[in-house]
Amino acid sequence: MTHNILYIHGFNSDKNSYCGNTLKNFFPQYNWILESFDLLDADATRHKIVHLLKQFEIDTVVSSSLGCIYNLFLKAVRSQNRPMVNKILINPCCFPSRELPKLDEIPYRALEYCEAMEFNIYHRHEENSPDKLFGIFAKNDELLHYHDFFVNTYGAADGSNCIWVEGGHSHLAEEVLRDSMQQAMAYFDKVEANRKPEAPKPPQTNLADPARPYHNPDPSKKPILYFDMDGTLVDFDSGKRRLDPVTRIKFNGCIDEAPHIFSLMDPMPGAIDAFIKLSKHFDVYILTTASWRNLTACDDKKVWVQRYFGRNADSPAYKRLIISHRKELNMGEFLIDDRPTKCGADKFTGTVIPFGPQNKLFPDWDSVLRYLLAEK
Repeated sequence: MTHNILYIHGFNSDKNSYCGNTLKNFFPQYNWILESFDLLDADATRHKIVHLLKQFEIDTVVSSSLGCIYNLFLKAVRSQNRPMVNKILINPCCFPSRELPKLDEIPYRALEYCEAMEFNIYHRHEENSPDKLFGIFAKNDELLHYHDFFVNTYGAADGSNCIWVEGGHSHLAEEVLRDSMQQAMAYFDKVEANRKPEAPKPPQTNLADPARPYHNPDPSKKPILYFDMDGTLVDFDSGKRRLDPVTRIKFNGCIDEAPHIFSLMDPMPGAIDAFIKLSKHFDVYILTTASWRNLTACDDKKVWVQRYFGRNADSPAYKRLIISHRKELNMGEFLIDDRPTKCGADKFTGTVIPFGPQNKLFPDWDSVLRYLLAEK
């Protein structure tokens, strides 16, 4: 299988950088992707890197100097069934918000981006781990000094994911780059060889079958029906699009922690009409989780429900909002959820209706209505 490697260059460099092309020439057995990035425009660079990760199914990201902050910032997996990419950091600039002001004419927006990335990496989202990181530090680096920080923050217990090499910041000898790359790849191979495979999860058995529509055995009673919010009633991505770029970077990988994001979202197509129709035949409730670290989430979800269903007692959602991280504790016949294995949905004692195109069985609200209202 081809091993795909993306190289992210440093400040005032591009895809023709000495480091990236030297490594490419030394290791032709890998498929190298060398691109130019505007490292002072974090929003554009982030989108370009994520696009390349998906396009080429990247296995390893090698980065130098300022490019390393983008490497640490990465949250994207290679695919649903593959882990986070390996990351090799060469003379990393771990806090560009401290280093860039030493240079002339750095846009203020660039510093805002850098501070947002640093907040995300070091204070908000624990994504990087020693088994996926390898640091290379020049003994005579005249610009940056983050070896001790790397060891204290990401160092493996035996110190095997960090090395000192001869040279300075901007130009390591060819043989130094070659030997460092070999050590890094050997480290990742050893980690994978020792990794214990995860035990397969048993299939969820309480999923609704669209080929067998529901028939109420007792029409005199309304069965209890729960609606998830994010990704089910609510178009979560619409809220993300309304955030400013700095906020998106600051909360990348944990976007549900962005203040007030839950009040910015649109309904999913057909969701409001479906809720109203189903409320006539079912005892309906909204059952949703709220980010524990987002202090505005609970209030914002209430604001959203009142905005789209009304505030008064005649609303079908009046006082029917339940916020819980343990959905299995709620008793009822049905739960409609876009994440049928999360937050206790897989332990729900009733029937789970897996919603959304990613779940295939019930891709939209029309399919849900056909299943639940087959008799109507």
